[in-house]
Amino acid sequence: MKKSVLIRAALLCLLAVPAAGQVPAGPQEKMPLDGEVRVGRLDNGMTYYIRHYDNPRQRADFFIAHDVGALQEEDDQNGLAHFLEHMAFNGTKHFPGKGILNYLAANGVRFGYNVNAYTSRDRTVYNVSNVPLVREGLVDSLLLILHDWSYYIACEPGEIESERGVIREEWRRGNDARSRMARKSAEVEYDGSKYARRDVIGDMEIVNSFGRQTLIDFYHKWVRYVAV
Repeated sequence: MKKSVLIRAALLCLLAVPAAGQVPAGPQEKMPLDGEVRVGRLDNGMTYYIRHYDNPRQRADFFIAHDVGALQEEDDQNGLAHFLEHMAFNGTKHFPGKGILNYLAANGVRFGYNVNAYTSRDRTVYNVSNVPLVREGLVDSLLLILHDWSYYIACEPGEIESERGVIREEWRRGNDARSRMARKSAEVEYDGSKYARRDVIGDMEIVNSFGRQTLIDFYHKWVRYVAV
């Protein structure tokens, strides 16, 4: 990958292109685009959006969205998209271990408050918000983090084992009456489609037992990196 371009704007949103074979959503009416948003497309197919703002000054938000979620999972992969999102904070190529979180914390960016992510049936989105642009090179470092999340999540064996317990606890805390009713409603509402069989958190039997290579294979099948 060539050296990142320094973006002197306050908001950056990158949209990763899905791998071939993904079924597109049905036709939707497009929202009008803010005329102050700069939009472009890199040679590798990635679309970027940049918008400048001054309130607050010298602050930036960064997002990267992958059009990959629970719908890309096979039945024996149920829960891997969400699990992979968690692993993004447990080591990447350029930020091993808790390197991303430690680096961001040292620059006044807190995990869970300024740093977060979510997985849905359709996409996985990572965000780093309210970054203080107080020194040269910080934007390049944030772009490197987005780059690593796109293809270079390490998925180290020890981190996977530790994260299984985190996912189980998330499932336990979310397994309330409201969630159970939502799952049953989805089975009726989306009867006959994959939406009825994917609730993002996944099947705990699979979460407890999948092998590391299974997770990596899912990751590299659906989230592809092409150098520019």
